[in-house]
Parts: sequence; C-alpha cells; structure tokens
Amino acid sequence: MNWKIYLAAALVIAGVILLSSCYGTRKTLLFENRVYHWKVYFVKKRHLSVGTYAHFEVYYKGVQLILPKEITDGKRAVGEFASAVAVDNRSSQFGTLIVVFEGDFQRDDGVPFRSFITLHIRPDGKAGLIVHNPCNGHEAQMEIAYLSPE
Repeated sequence: MNWKIYLAAALVIAGVILLSSCYGTRKTLLFENRVYHWKVYFVKKRHLSVGTYAHFEVYYKGVQLILPKEITDGKRAVGEFASAVAVDNRSSQFGTLIVVFEGDFQRDDGVPFRSFITLHIRPDGKAGLIVHNPCNGHEAQMEIAYLSPE
C-alpha cells in the first residue's frame, strides 16, 4: 500500500516540475553602456501552448524603450525587437544603438507585406533620443515621455 502513495507523490512532483519548466521568462543582459546609459537584454519566454519565443528589449536610463507608431510603421508601437546591438566604442558612432523589428506595410495595389526595419538611435545630449532611418535618411526626435517605466 505504501508504494502506491510514494508513486502518486512522485507523479505529482514530476508533474509540477514538468509544468513549471514549460513556463517562464529569462532575461539576460547582453550589453551595457555606462556612458550613454543603454542596456540591451535578450529575453526568452516559454509557454506550454505557444512554445519558446525570444526577442530583445532595450532600456535607456533604466526605462524600457518603446518606439511610438509615428516612428515605426504607423500601425503599432514597438518595444520588442528582432535584434538590437550597440556600436563599438572604437567607432565614430559610439553611443548609437541599432534596432531591427518587423513592420506591417501595404503595397500600392493593396497587398499587405511584412518587412524588417532597421533604425539607429542615439541620445541627443538632452533628455531625448534621435531616431535615424538609414534606408531613407529620415530623422525623428523622440522625447523621453515615449519611454515606459521598467
């Protein structure tokens, strides 16, 4: 009779361990720039029904960077990036952060398509950020008000 109790307890413990390993979020600091106060995190989320999802999050002065829809594709604000990297300190662009995300667009004939967008972001020396699109050369000023707290 005791072996049935032990077996049931072992199955319950195994089930709890299995389900707890199928859920969770792990955030790894990849880069920190102490001069310009950038932090880039690699975030890996696990969910039993969806699977594993990975993205990058960027923090500026302790606040998560969320690009407003006026700067991105015009449809949504972006806070999770497909890729994020900081420029090396040996470059003339030191302090610049490069982010890549996927945008939703529509062709002239009405067919929707998705495309990756690359933006260069750098501090403006005050309380804001300058967002530069290297593909078309446009720049936008982004105030710190668009940043959401951590």
